[in-house]
Amino acid sequence: MASMYKHLMEQVAEAPASKGLGIICTAAVATLIIVAFVKCLYYRNWHPLSRFRGPPEAASSRHWIYRVTDRGFPEEDLEELHKKYQTQALRIGPNELHITDVHKYKVIYSQSKPFPKHAEFYEAFNTPHTVFTEIDAGMHKERRRLLNPFFSRAGVFKLEPIIHEKAEILMNKIRRLENSHTVNVYDAFRCLTTEVIMEFAFAKSANMLEESETTFGSWFLVAFDAVARSIWKMQEWQIARKALGVVPMNVIGLVDPNIVNVLKMLNFAESCLQHYEVHGNSTTHPVVFENLSSLPHDYKVSEAVDILIAGADTTASSLTAGFMHILSNPAIYSKLVDALREVDISVDDPSAARLQELEKIPYLTACVKESLRVAMPVPGRLPRIVPQDLAEPFVVDGLVIPPGTVVSMSTYTMHTSEEVWGPDARAFNPDRWLQPGAKSLEQYLCTFSKGARMCIGQNVAYAEVTIVMAYLFRNFEIRLPPDFRPPERKDLFTMEYSKPGLPLKFRSLKTR
Repeated sequence: MASMYKHLMEQVAEAPASKGLGIICTAAVATLIIVAFVKCLYYRNWHPLSRFRGPPEAASSRHWIYRVTDRGFPEEDLEELHKKYQTQALRIGPNELHITDVHKYKVIYSQSKPFPKHAEFYEAFNTPHTVFTEIDAGMHKERRRLLNPFFSRAGVFKLEPIIHEKAEILMNKIRRLENSHTVNVYDAFRCLTTEVIMEFAFAKSANMLEESETTFGSWFLVAFDAVARSIWKMQEWQIARKALGVVPMNVIGLVDPNIVNVLKMLNFAESCLQHYEVHGNSTTHPVVFENLSSLPHDYKVSEAVDILIAGADTTASSLTAGFMHILSNPAIYSKLVDALREVDISVDDPSAARLQELEKIPYLTACVKESLRVAMPVPGRLPRIVPQDLAEPFVVDGLVIPPGTVVSMSTYTMHTSEEVWGPDARAFNPDRWLQPGAKSLEQYLCTFSKGARMCIGQNVAYAEVTIVMAYLFRNFEIRLPPDFRPPERKDLFTMEYSKPGLPLKFRSLKTR
């Protein structure tokens, strides 16, 4: 290759100017090929991660993991590759490893000394300095301190009346539709959870549950879908990500009409903040903006939108998975309905069943936990950087993982591990949470991640899933349609379900 390059340079020197330009272009292309070839050799043979097994293409190109991810559900592909290469530390990029040793989760996502977030991954969400995307540990701690009062257990009790109110609206609409329609509860749950978080974040409702007369469709859901479909592209195409910060949204909307709904959502958030700044909080519950007064205007909007998107689809997909599994197993369904007969959730006063009372029903709590386990609302990688100042080397499969390496584990790995959950790890089994010693399983329940960077909204999610399950299973006979086929799952960072979602048949029950 060196002699070829030298020959090209000699030709450039001897050639007329008209031909010289063409030869220079050829030389430039040849140089790029040589550089790429040398980099490939380096990554595969001499890079510090060259000792770790994995697909050869992954070792030399970060584009490999994008292609796998873009297929829809990369966790299953990675699971097969871990088996193929017989390793718990699979190389999935030039400087990245995917880990399946369940005992390493609490090391990577530690409470006291968590591995730092991988900036390149989280920058793709295009909401810098939110509690989710903030890379700097000190800044994250301060932002979380501001938000903790709202998402604490005490904060959720203040939010609880809103959950009851939205659940009652949902029930009333289902009653109107039950005789003529199957109800797509996936979209219904998305509308409900978005409405709850919207009230909490913006002190305002978009009335999504009633937006359509005969369905649970909403322009907000279209906006969420557009955001979700863009995440992996923003990971891979950094130029496009940077363009989003420069090109006006209405211009981007010409390329993708659904982006118009994203713009509409951002404008909604902006108008809510402006209304709050002029009129204050006119609701009877806390509002996220209250504790963010010290932040710049744009940061307030970003934080509220981030909370909205993160808190809506994740809880909705957990409810969807839970209902699908419960209704697929008549014994579990009957047992849950029997347990809920002890609670009076009537049409006249559905909010009579307070969260604290519902949490005293062991089988309901078990179904909630099992729903969160099998749902895996954020199923995939959460990349971190192996720090320089570890007290002892980070070792997997007997190999030291060098500081500076990107490592990640997934909820999918943790929640399907037979080492943790036993041979029925992939089955929906609420009884596992009622066995002696079940409390110890909670350390492996990673629905909201773990440690200092775990999801701030977990208490809200638990409350929503508990209350909605109680309302619907207590007040309706529910069944899957005869021709039901489970929807396809897609990992778009959050778990998404293909159309038609989860269509269910409802029949109202008389409650005492």
